[in-house]
Amino acid sequence: MANLCYGCMKDTHGEHECPHCGFSQDTVQASPFLPLGTKLENGRYTVGKVLDNRSDSARYIGYDNKKEKAVSIREFLPKDLFSRSENSLVVTVEKANIKKFNELKQQFIDVGNQIKEIGSYDNLVEVEGVFQDNNTAYIVSDYHEVIPFGEYVQRSGGKLEWEVARPLIKPLLESLINLTEKGINHFAICPANLVVTPDGKIKLTGFAPANIRQVGKELPPQLFSGCSAPEQYEEDGVLDTSTDIYGFCATLFFALTGKLPADAAKRLDDGRLLMSASVAKKLPPFVITTLAKGLQVNKEERIASFSSLAEQLSATPTVQAMQNEISKTIEVETPETQENGKRKLSNFKMGVISMVVALVVFGGLGYLWYSNYPLDGMFNVNDQATENASSPSENLSDDFTYPADSEYFRVPDFIGKTWDQAKEIAANSTEYAIYKNVETEFSDTVPQGQICKQTPDAKKTVMRGNDGVSITCTISKGAQYRTLPKVQNINKDTATSTLVKEGFVVNSTLSYNDTVPAGSVISYSGNTKEGDKLEYGSTVTINVSLGKKPESATDKSFYYSDPTRPQT
Repeated sequence: MANLCYGCMKDTHGEHECPHCGFSQDTVQASPFLPLGTKLENGRYTVGKVLDNRSDSARYIGYDNKKEKAVSIREFLPKDLFSRSENSLVVTVEKANIKKFNELKQQFIDVGNQIKEIGSYDNLVEVEGVFQDNNTAYIVSDYHEVIPFGEYVQRSGGKLEWEVARPLIKPLLESLINLTEKGINHFAICPANLVVTPDGKIKLTGFAPANIRQVGKELPPQLFSGCSAPEQYEEDGVLDTSTDIYGFCATLFFALTGKLPADAAKRLDDGRLLMSASVAKKLPPFVITTLAKGLQVNKEERIASFSSLAEQLSATPTVQAMQNEISKTIEVETPETQENGKRKLSNFKMGVISMVVALVVFGGLGYLWYSNYPLDGMFNVNDQATENASSPSENLSDDFTYPADSEYFRVPDFIGKTWDQAKEIAANSTEYAIYKNVETEFSDTVPQGQICKQTPDAKKTVMRGNDGVSITCTISKGAQYRTLPKVQNINKDTATSTLVKEGFVVNSTLSYNDTVPAGSVISYSGNTKEGDKLEYGSTVTINVSLGKKPESATDKSFYYSDPTRPQT
């Protein structure tokens, strides 16, 4: 590109200051960083401005002249172990430091090659090249215009709802499972090393050798307050996957609460965490439980693998786990703790331990127990109880409710309502809170998108407990078996949209037809036909018309613009 801006790698169109980013073409990049416009790897890459600088390396924006796109170039520049003269490209190392320099450089290269070899992951920065030049080493990776994760959370109101955070982090969790299975760890998972792409994907950046992720090593450590684990502050601490679990859970804690946990070095004396009551009320109890276990100061008590973390973010913890883990770690934040910096008992009684355990025991939190409820029957209402002011009965009128000062509570009915409708109804209640089941269920009676199941059941009498009742709602994804609609003589895009809305996966074939116009559907292919009932998620194939068959091969009038059609 003739008019390349070294600030953003876009065309300046001859302007002195880039019309895209305002970077001045008179800018001079000071030593020890590479001069602007430096060519690397036999002229393939052009170096731009420095983006960041850490103890082992500097990162530049660059331009791949072969692929004609912006890239990220990280140069190995270990602090205090090298020098570079003004306007020089070559790194100079004193004789006494050569061995250490070369050892660290090889570790830098190994990290780059590890990430390059794992290939393309949507949620990890992709390394495109690793090479040596100028007596040092370089890692070239993809570059995107992104939003820093911290800014993304801030733009989202300062914290994310669980329903928003869950689909964002799930793909990243899957990538981390694959990474750790290959023996690759990050040791710096934190908001500063996460970005969100314009298409809404979260990417993990900042891979580096382990020697800058712990105190007492060859290079000054780059640690992240609130996200670096306690063992990273110990010279003899052992770093492993549980170290990354801590960083991931701290980052998720930040996303859901808007605040990072206290610095791990300080948590060694008091490992508890503060969570505001308003946030705690909105979060599913199993998420709070998992955060507590993932942020244990003692790594032996911490979740040990990302596969286990993924399971626990969607599975039911036991009562013992809630009592043991949450009471150690999470405490609800009250005005007194905010003002005085002291942890005191609140109306939630030791914070989340009461919120979760009391909700389960007294509120009948069926979501946590519906698949395996070890206390079944222990707190059920006595069938023989007489109907009076202090004893419940299920033979009540539809509009009956217990007084606010009663120890009993009658569960409201959310069946058939959308999640937004249910949230609006529950928003001002001080007697109960609702949670959304992360899983959906098929229902032959409740339309897709409406609540088809709730726990405890609607109109059931339960004990209030000290902190109200928790109700978990399950959203319907409609009937498990769907009827194939009419598609004949309907435009392909319209037919496809209709089928997708019904939950089908759609393929298409193309055929000439004398009666059905080009671009419209002739029929279903194979043995399927209109009116058949197929299971949700089934693949169906529609046969799309190319119009009348041409009379000769030179007649191109029959061409129908369809991406599935082979082009000549």
